[in-house]
Amino acid sequence: MRNFDWPWLMLGVLFVVACEPDLRVDTHENVAPNVWLSSGPPEGSVGTYSVQLYWGGWDPDGEISRYEYLVSDNVTGVFNPADIVGVPWNPVFANDSTFTFSADSLAEDPVSQKAVFMRSHTFFIRAVDEEGLRSVEPAHRSFTSRTLSPVVDVTTPSDDLGLTPAAMPPISTFVWNATDYIDGDDSKQDPDSVQWALVSTKAHGNEYGPTIEYLRNNPHAPDWRPWVWYRAPLDSGTTWTTPPLESGDYVFAIRAKDEAGAVTPILEEPVNLRRIKIAPRISGPTFLIQNVFIGRIIASSCDFPVTIADIAAGVPLSFALSACAKHYGGTVSGYRYGWDIIDLNDPDQWEIDYTPFVGSFAITPPRHFNFGTRTFSAEVIDNSGYCSRIEVKINFVRFTGQRNLIIVDDFPVDERPGAGWAASRGGLPNDAEHDAFWLDMVSNLDGFDASRDMIATTVDREIPLTTLAAYKSIFWSVYGAVNTSEISDLPFLYTYIQYRSKNPASNPEGACNATPEGGGKVLPNALALAMQAGVHVLIAGRHPIQNVVRRGTSSNTALRWPMIPLYELEPGATQTGSAPTFQAIRPGDLGFAYKELCLEAIDYAFLSTQRARTAGSGGNPRYCPINGWRNPGSSIETLRDHTMRAGNPLDPNFLRIELRAEAAGTTSAFYHESKQGIDTEMYNPAYFRADAACSFVPEPRDCFQAIYGLVCLDTAELSTNQPVAFWTGAFADVVNPDIPGAVGARSVVFGFPPVYFDSEQLKPGIEYILFDEWQLPRRPATASTIR
Repeated sequence: MRNFDWPWLMLGVLFVVACEPDLRVDTHENVAPNVWLSSGPPEGSVGTYSVQLYWGGWDPDGEISRYEYLVSDNVTGVFNPADIVGVPWNPVFANDSTFTFSADSLAEDPVSQKAVFMRSHTFFIRAVDEEGLRSVEPAHRSFTSRTLSPVVDVTTPSDDLGLTPAAMPPISTFVWNATDYIDGDDSKQDPDSVQWALVSTKAHGNEYGPTIEYLRNNPHAPDWRPWVWYRAPLDSGTTWTTPPLESGDYVFAIRAKDEAGAVTPILEEPVNLRRIKIAPRISGPTFLIQNVFIGRIIASSCDFPVTIADIAAGVPLSFALSACAKHYGGTVSGYRYGWDIIDLNDPDQWEIDYTPFVGSFAITPPRHFNFGTRTFSAEVIDNSGYCSRIEVKINFVRFTGQRNLIIVDDFPVDERPGAGWAASRGGLPNDAEHDAFWLDMVSNLDGFDASRDMIATTVDREIPLTTLAAYKSIFWSVYGAVNTSEISDLPFLYTYIQYRSKNPASNPEGACNATPEGGGKVLPNALALAMQAGVHVLIAGRHPIQNVVRRGTSSNTALRWPMIPLYELEPGATQTGSAPTFQAIRPGDLGFAYKELCLEAIDYAFLSTQRARTAGSGGNPRYCPINGWRNPGSSIETLRDHTMRAGNPLDPNFLRIELRAEAAGTTSAFYHESKQGIDTEMYNPAYFRADAACSFVPEPRDCFQAIYGLVCLDTAELSTNQPVAFWTGAFADVVNPDIPGAVGARSVVFGFPPVYFDSEQLKPGIEYILFDEWQLPRRPATASTIR
């Protein structure tokens, strides 16, 4: 662009000829005011389209009443008097203002949506005095505005198919995101407006290619709808729902315009141009329902198979419902649900008729049933009339408590080579030794029959709820590998009490492309149901809780320790040095670890260089660095002196326990000179709140009462005396009227395998649980006090 550098005399002559008459010099005695530009872009420069200009003026014989400005759009790239013919002067009363200049001309052939647009401008400013006399010579500045064109990306339908046409219903919804890049990748905002077109291929030989070229080559074709403000109400600038469309092939294209007038220059497949096929669908919205006991069920049609589950009688049931049709361009119009519907086509039999979702999900009111089999039905429909339906047939199981105690042997050590006290030097008992230990613990329990009341999960992998319902209490002994990636290495307890989200609709977008799941018989969260039905539970073993709080798929790698069950159970929750990502929504308050077990935090102490390290020293990060952990080095003592060798009673009704002779003898795996003890979980440890970064962690609730504290060789460890076994009183007040002799009592968790400890020391505590807390009957010949 050439500099605007004419002699002032010539400029005055041009304005007399080409512009308004009032540019002529006034001949009366009033003297015209002077004007000048004090600040602005340099003459002939190229810069942003948003420019702040400053000016000033002086009237030799009076006062300036206002200023007037004029902007020319230099069509040829330089000022031409013809550029301002008919362009009005605009009044302005300040001495500065920020102007938005157009930048609507492509500077070069575009290679992407984000292209450079420019426009040359000349800015004129003149002063007007109180008598209306204007400056003889306006001040002026010529410069070029520059911007990048906005980009737009269609998000619905999904671009997963690439150039393959997206199958959409007769009434389809398109959704898009647009970004206006002002002057680079780091400066961006919403565009001003968007414009789209939906064109049938019928007029173009029923082919996509010619239809696409028609749109690309005809930016002013009548098929383009009027520009719509991007931030228009009701999301009408970011989404569009079609009228009913005939079956056939279509092309959808969209472009955006910024405030400088730059328009998206390219229609690019499949980014802002999509091939569409309108045809009848065979499926409906992705429909997801979830219950904290049953888990989630996902359907995408009204022919989804029935899901069957056993649930404890009397326990309130509520379902969270969410649905998504966005992935195929539909809109979910509403949902309905009801119990025991005989004719699904009769709207009067549904508890509610089709109702729009308020927000992203709905929750049905709690219902409880005391007997029989009932069917819950729920259905969603989209704006084209396609539906998806889920039916859940629920058998309500009465907990009768006819038997006193069942022992679930979820400790499948016989499958592991070298098991046995002698073969492993006390490192791992075999199945017979493990069973003998527990049979000794309950040897004084009246009516216990090992052939009927002890079930091994290796033989009978599924334990029906009807089996558990026949007992007043449950012992569940667990063996699991905390970092395993193999389902076969997990205890069966994992299947029963793994975390189920309380609110599956908190992220409804995640359900859009979910695969249907459910149908057939499913396992409920059996221990949660049992505890709510008044059954008392003891869980013990190797990593009994950490294996079931949540696992990403089949591995535990998504979890870090210490863990906060209240906040960290949703997929994608991450730990930081401060508050958890999910702190605000408390996703885990219905999780088993938090609700049934009263756990605020879970950690563990075991032989590992990773766990011994403090945060920042190369190990797994923690919320609360335990500064008392020994930094790992070459000394074996610094790696192994914080595992469990004994349990210190924090409840006076229990005795101190030591490792049994087979495990701690001079030739055994845990002989004290080896500096190695038993892996153990720790619960609600006090050190978790010692650091200021952990001040958000709630204090333990009253339903948590410690039983044993960790005893290790190095008493200076901060883990010393932290709880490794505890009472949970979450359901201690539940007395089931269907269970004869039922009492309200606490349940118990041992974070270590009791089988490794001295039976004579441990048995009085186990019997205190059985006979004093749970009030089960002793064998008549053994009716004596604990002490």
